[in-house]
Amino acid sequence: MGTILVGIGLSACGITGSPVPTASPVPDSSTATGIRQTDDAGRRLPFDTEFPDRWSSNNDGTSYEPCTQVSEEVIRRFGLNVESVSDVAGSNFQTARGCQWSYLNNELSFMSQFVGNLDQPQGGLSAHKEDYSSTTWHPDIEIKGRRVSIGSTAPSDCAAYVQSGKSVVITNVVLIEQNPPTLDAVCASAADFLRATIDEIPE
Repeated sequence: MGTILVGIGLSACGITGSPVPTASPVPDSSTATGIRQTDDAGRRLPFDTEFPDRWSSNNDGTSYEPCTQVSEEVIRRFGLNVESVSDVAGSNFQTARGCQWSYLNNELSFMSQFVGNLDQPQGGLSAHKEDYSSTTWHPDIEIKGRRVSIGSTAPSDCAAYVQSGKSVVITNVVLIEQNPPTLDAVCASAADFLRATIDEIPE
């Protein structure tokens, strides 16, 4: 894989582009161009993707699709703006596949959840942590019987990682505030969002 975006570095990865969010599912407007707009179960993305290879060999290790499987109830519960949804992918054939939501009370801060294939799926999260040794790794936790790794690269960024098939699902929080919370609080927020969505994430 080699190009997976580490969740905690998402805000600095130079992602460009701004898919247009839709308030509710609409008919597939890109059928004529052949660009896929639905997940494996036929659920419509909350925006129109312009990328023919949004789903690719870089992120096909799990069927989980955050953009369609994270419920609006969960998004609202965490103080996020449902209408702010955007694709984390800024280019075609990108490793990261998922969505990002801004906070209602702070548009500069956001929560994202996305999928990317593991370089060494047989090594699981341990191998992933070795691959990204520049990340500050905190003690692993357990959520509903599953191992979850917690990592950060800055006081305002933290992410929770869980394996799903041959992929890793990354839940990332970036809080940019005048009086920022502690890093422990940022990490707890990432873990809580993962906890709220983990039932949808296949092992």
